[in-house]
Amino acid sequence: MLVMGPEVRTLKPCTEQTELWVIPVESVQRAYDEVAEEAYQPVFVEVEGVREASPAAGFGADYSGQLRLVALLRAESAEEGFGCGEELTDVLFKASGQAPFWHLRVFTEQIMLATPDIPQTIFLGVRPTPLESGWRFESLSTGPETVQLRLDLTRERCSDAMTGSVYTWIATLDIGGEVRRGCGWEGELAPGRR
Repeated sequence: MLVMGPEVRTLKPCTEQTELWVIPVESVQRAYDEVAEEAYQPVFVEVEGVREASPAAGFGADYSGQLRLVALLRAESAEEGFGCGEELTDVLFKASGQAPFWHLRVFTEQIMLATPDIPQTIFLGVRPTPLESGWRFESLSTGPETVQLRLDLTRERCSDAMTGSVYTWIATLDIGGEVRRGCGWEGELAPGRR
């Protein structure tokens, strides 16, 4: 959880009990300002950074260490979403969109798509293809009808209009010729993830 405001810039990692002083980058500061309704409001973030010793003086000196942020992966309201409880260990990517709502998870061997009409459709035979600035995943459904799915994930800033969350992937889902748009975020198995 990230908390920012005048004289406060702290991050509490999901797996630790202590808070770290944060040195933000512009992408994180901008996302925090968009997601938080006011200063000092906790925002769940997934970031890349370098852990360092706390500064010798100043506001950060009282913390057990500092985190020099390098990149934002996603930022979500602490009251919306799963935060630290979201399971990303066996997933390449997750993506979702609105109007109409859809949510999918990309695994190494299958894609699981959920919509309000159909709670779960499984697509097998996932074939990832590198794109200039992202990935394309293609698959076929396993149900009584064969349906083609194509998911393009492009590395570019994406904001969810419904929740205000900020992500670093634009998702374009083509399901049987019907195109839907949304945002995506990386799982731990995402290609190129550090």
